[in-house]
This record gives sequence, C-alpha cells and structure tokens, in this order.
Amino acid sequence: MKRVYLAANLMDAQIAVDVLAIQGIKTHIFNANAVGAVGELAAIQMWPEVWVDEDSDSEQARQLLQQLHATSSHGSKTCPHCGEENPENFLSCWNCNQALI
Repeated sequence: MKRVYLAANLMDAQIAVDVLAIQGIKTHIFNANAVGAVGELAAIQMWPEVWVDEDSDSEQARQLLQQLHATSSHGSKTCPHCGEENPENFLSCWNCNQALI
C-alpha cells in the first residue's frame, strides 16, 4: 500500500477515492475518524489520507488526482465514449455514465 493523496477534509478524500474507483483502482481512506483527536494531535496528522492497495497503481492514481485538481470548472468536455458534451467539472458523463478522466 502507498499513500497517494493527503486530503484537506473527508469529502475531498471521498471524491478522490471515487475517481480512482471509476478507473478500477482499489483504495482506502485512513484518518477518516481522526477528527475526534482535535487538540490532541497536530492538524496535519488528522487529515484524511488516500492509499492505494497495489503499489503498482500509485503512479496512475497520482496522475489521475493531479488531473482532477487541474480541471477548470468553466467550459465543457466531450465524452470519449459517446461524444456527448459535459460541463468541465463533471467526473462522469451525464449520458452514458462513463468516466471523463
């Protein structure tokens, strides 16, 4: 297992996990319940971490997450599967439900 992402909050970590799951990459979120340690630990020690199960998936996972965060929320993109136009911030096609990343 390798850590591929340090999220600012649990929602951000879950979005990362969902994007990776769409691509068939198995993951786990660590520190999901660490918010209970507020005041006892440094804040960065409580941030949710996304880890991939297979070390060989780590580079692909990092690239996908980097691409996710580089995506603008303006404009549109075309689905590579069905050709339908989707808003730039969509992760999957509204028409065929396939991953847009």
